[in-house]
Amino acid sequence: MAKQLTINAKQREKKTPNKLRSEGFVPATVYGHGFESHSIQINAKEFSKVPYKAYSHINELNIDGEKFPVLIRNVQLDPVLDKFLNIEFYKIKSDEKIKVKVPLNYTGHSPAIVAGGILIVSHNEIEIQCLPKDIPDTIDVNLEEIKEIGQAIHSKDLKVSENIQILAKPEEVLVKVEIPKTHEIEEAAPALAAAEGAAAAPAAEGAAAAGAPGAAAPTGKEAVKTSAKEAAKSTDKPPTKK
Repeated sequence: MAKQLTINAKQREKKTPNKLRSEGFVPATVYGHGFESHSIQINAKEFSKVPYKAYSHINELNIDGEKFPVLIRNVQLDPVLDKFLNIEFYKIKSDEKIKVKVPLNYTGHSPAIVAGGILIVSHNEIEIQCLPKDIPDTIDVNLEEIKEIGQAIHSKDLKVSENIQILAKPEEVLVKVEIPKTHEIEEAAPALAAAEGAAAAPAAEGAAAAGAPGAAAPTGKEAVKTSAKEAAKSTDKPPTKK
């Protein structure tokens, strides 16, 4: 397991949440199974130093000198100001299984990528259930297991300790290798050109058949020249005597 971090807190003052935030504190709540929840406040600047990966690990919460192990369950952020709005801590018991999301660590190189495929990662973490002492820092995903384009690694393929239960559906796709869309377009282009050529051939034959037997019908400037010659011949002929 990763090294525990100590997060300092104190009992929440009787001030509105906005007032606390303006003074540099984050309103927070701590709760747990068989534990009465209560309100606390955390120094926003200090909590900003807690790395995201620590959210899935057991940390120590120190409330005015009273220390106990907790998980960071929920962190609310202002999407505009990027400031902490609220934090929830879950107090744990060493003999009680808990649910927690653990980061996935993708390792190795897939032969399918070397063959021209593109890697599609669907999940960067996965939810598990186990005792606090069995929570891993990460769960490895070996990309070398994807041998061909079109193959994938599912949650059921993960190799974990027997003390850990994967909560995701067995057929949940974590990562896969697909053929790039540009390849599909390049392959479809020759077939499309062949189909257009086949359709154009009967049309050309029909146009030729509409002209004089054995010759293609004149088009463009040739047609203009032909009609001009025929007009000249008709004017050169003397009038017929009746």
